[in-house]
Amino acid sequence: MDNILIDREKRYNEILSLIDKYRYPVICGKINYPGIDKNTIEAKKAFQVLKQLLLEKLYKDIIYSKTLFGADGSSILAVANMEPLESKKVAIALETSHPLGRIFDIDIYEGEGESLGREKIGMEPRKCLLCGENARICMRAGNHSLQEVIDSVNHLINDYIL
Repeated sequence: MDNILIDREKRYNEILSLIDKYRYPVICGKINYPGIDKNTIEAKKAFQVLKQLLLEKLYKDIIYSKTLFGADGSSILAVANMEPLESKKVAIALETSHPLGRIFDIDIYEGEGESLGREKIGMEPRKCLLCGENARICMRAGNHSLQEVIDSVNHLINDYIL
């Protein structure tokens, strides 16, 4: 678990560095994969789909992009010459319309490194993949076993890939 937290901190520091260097929003895309093994075959396959989609959707606006690999799984960082809200709209469109969108985690960072969250633009929080309740509340309450969540995510990925 420590390696995952260290990896997240490294990624955030990279985001801050990119904001400082380019003065544009940074889009960070990763897979919301449960458990401590964020580098399963399924997670890697889903990440490749996400990465391709982001690059296709943002290709004309991307100034810089980089793929990171680590204990927290793979992630793509992209600096885009577009307004943060426009970037967030692209992210939300992918998260809500794509079959794997429920596990896409696309954040937009701006200014001093703050994330432009769903709540800031009037959207509801993410729903639990298993029961449809608020995902954060469901997770904190321990409404489902880790294995149930992993199995559900893997099923979603495999149904799309196969």
